[in-house]
Amino acid sequence: MKVLIFGGTTEGRKLSTALLSGGINVTLSVATEHGKNTASCDGVDIRCERLTEEGMVDLLKQETFDCVIDATHPYAVLATQNIRSASQAVGLKYLRLKRPESSGVSGDELSAGVTCVPDVQAAVDILKKNDDKALLATGSKELEHFTHIENFAERFFVRVLPVPDSLKKALDCGYRGSNIICMQGPFDREMNIAMLKTTGAKFLVTKDSGDTGGFEAKVSAALSLGCRVIVIERPVEEDGYTFDELLAYFKINNYQELRNFFPLFVDISGKKVLIIGGGSVAERRIKVLIGFGAEITVISPAVTHNIEHEALLGAIEFFKREYKEGDVTDSMPYLVIAATDIRQVNRDVTTEAKRSNIHVSVADCPEECTFYFPAIAESGEYIAGLVSKNGNHRGVRETAKKIRELLNQ
Repeated sequence: MKVLIFGGTTEGRKLSTALLSGGINVTLSVATEHGKNTASCDGVDIRCERLTEEGMVDLLKQETFDCVIDATHPYAVLATQNIRSASQAVGLKYLRLKRPESSGVSGDELSAGVTCVPDVQAAVDILKKNDDKALLATGSKELEHFTHIENFAERFFVRVLPVPDSLKKALDCGYRGSNIICMQGPFDREMNIAMLKTTGAKFLVTKDSGDTGGFEAKVSAALSLGCRVIVIERPVEEDGYTFDELLAYFKINNYQELRNFFPLFVDISGKKVLIIGGGSVAERRIKVLIGFGAEITVISPAVTHNIEHEALLGAIEFFKREYKEGDVTDSMPYLVIAATDIRQVNRDVTTEAKRSNIHVSVADCPEECTFYFPAIAESGEYIAGLVSKNGNHRGVRETAKKIRELLNQ
């Protein structure tokens, strides 16, 4: 099977890799050199050209594709229309990969301090009513709309992709060079906070780019500083398939995205570590963490004998109860470990930790982890940590054993 995917988005690149792993011939069409550079993937045929509807039809006629997948940005309305029309023109199956909206984004307000508006002009109308500075994180295409506001060049800071076209667009619109931030996102909460503080912005204008686009981190950062957030809603409620639904459609099972975690060694002595769960996994984590001087808190309705013993000795703090929302944000630990035997609880813990930008290890779902808990091998002089890219736990155990033998020779 041969599939053509339109879109240099994160999910477009991820889908290309997933389909390729299932033996599907993949061609990925991107509009810019920046999209091509970020989409580089061994085995995927990448085409770089900004195509009109006619250009898309020509491409589809030139090669024998079995179907077309539209993985463009949810705000790229014209591109979606063109891809759908071109597919219909040549009689090819059209599938839309839709990006999930951010949780909680609906109605007029996401939360106190966040206002959702239907389009860019509505955001402009709000900003016209005051003189406060704003950080525009909407991309380069909408920048011209904001130039109709008095003193826009002094008031507004714009964040665009680090490509010549985006910078030229901002400069041609009249924005000051000192007010243009050219960086590739998505950005974490700390980076957003730093930018908002540096610019002195009292407003953040953004689109609902979903978690993939760093939306939650932007909103959380702004609200923590007391900034008002204006969210430009998605143009339409689109039909389509989620990433997992498309994998099922193409009968690709057990796909795991390889994640390369940088092996950073940090000092956790005196740092708070929150563990939710009291079983064998939690016990193993506690044994290691105690040796590195962490301040450990365990929340679980039941624990193993060894965990209870450590609590009686005062080595850890233990609360005998179920996890409840707020346990993470109330204590703001350095690390969180979700190690219960209930999937929903682990997911809830993970969601709360990520919302506060706290690294979390999830015992039953590697895909949800923001850090992996390594197998440790050490001697009097050296220490090594080992994890698996693809969940090969047996391989980790065997390799760690060999490293321990080597270190202790």
